[in-house]
Amino acid sequence: MLTTFERQLFRQFLFVNAVYLCVILGLFTVIDLFDNVDDFVNHSNGQPLTIVLSIASYYGKMGMFIFDAASVPMIAMSGLTTLLLCKRRGQVKPFLSAGIPTYRVLAPALLMGACVMVGLKMVNREVFLGDAVHHLHSSRGGGGAETLHLVAPRYDHASQILIDGWAVYPHTQRIEKAAFVLPPEIAGQDMICLKADEAEFYPKQGNRPSGWLLRNANPPMAEIPLTEQGKSYLLRSKQSENIFVVSDVTPDLIYKAKESSGFLSTAQLVERINSPAIDNNTARDLEFNFHARVIEPFLTGLMIWISIPVILQKESRGMIVNAGECGFWLFAVIGSTYAVRFLPALQVAEPVQAAWIPLLLTTPLTVWMLDRVET
Repeated sequence: MLTTFERQLFRQFLFVNAVYLCVILGLFTVIDLFDNVDDFVNHSNGQPLTIVLSIASYYGKMGMFIFDAASVPMIAMSGLTTLLLCKRRGQVKPFLSAGIPTYRVLAPALLMGACVMVGLKMVNREVFLGDAVHHLHSSRGGGGAETLHLVAPRYDHASQILIDGWAVYPHTQRIEKAAFVLPPEIAGQDMICLKADEAEFYPKQGNRPSGWLLRNANPPMAEIPLTEQGKSYLLRSKQSENIFVVSDVTPDLIYKAKESSGFLSTAQLVERINSPAIDNNTARDLEFNFHARVIEPFLTGLMIWISIPVILQKESRGMIVNAGECGFWLFAVIGSTYAVRFLPALQVAEPVQAAWIPLLLTTPLTVWMLDRVET
């Protein structure tokens, strides 16, 4: 049970987080809108109400992605700010005079507040972002329904089918002017380019595998000399002019796949890591993202714990100096989470090892600072 002071500190911590989030969203909206307001006007026929609703819809959706990306630095800076306010108001001194340890006074409320914010981030990612990745690259003012992206050809490594086309529409999960190149292992003695006016992706449902439905496919199914392996990847549709190609390659993998993978839900991430259709390099990046998510709550808690002895240290040289030193350590911890992303590419460490390095460095740093706190 939290005491009256701890409840007040808990509410203050959440309030500071809310203020920082509003500032971040406001700055992003103003700066981005300053350069792109014409896009909203052109898509809204100049009607003021339509323009306002379009702006609110677009930046409301983008706010979910901004919150996911900025939440950890925001939580760390909120902890720093809350501690500075406590020190400035002298709220901790009475407890220290009564012999109550500093960590007992501050840690429970701040860590509980950090848990609430991390929990909100997890709910945001697991419930909303996983099925809304296409909004990340949607056009301003267009509602995202018909946002066009050029296709980045990708192999399905389970079947060795090359998936290509002219354009992909992520919101409706379809490829325009699709071209699927079938290898000899599927199409017989030679490669065959299977073209279609449109290909639409269908996720796995029941006994039906995931894959692409090619409409008005050319050549038709009857003219393709399928091997035994090919018969498991190319299936007949109810309409003879259509062909269903079994594949786990989803629309977000054929355009800006690396940017989108960080916002997938954990279930989608694990499913994609275990999919045989994914190449090794992509799987390594996904493994890094998965382990980074595992350590994120612990790293956030450690940053809160670091802030306490730095802001409320014994031999203080002033609040500004303490705040600067605390900001430096928090920046170093947060910066390390981004720096280690380059280690697998440089072949310095495996993705799993690289993801855990920030936690392995921050833990002894936190222990080293414990005795610096004012008691």
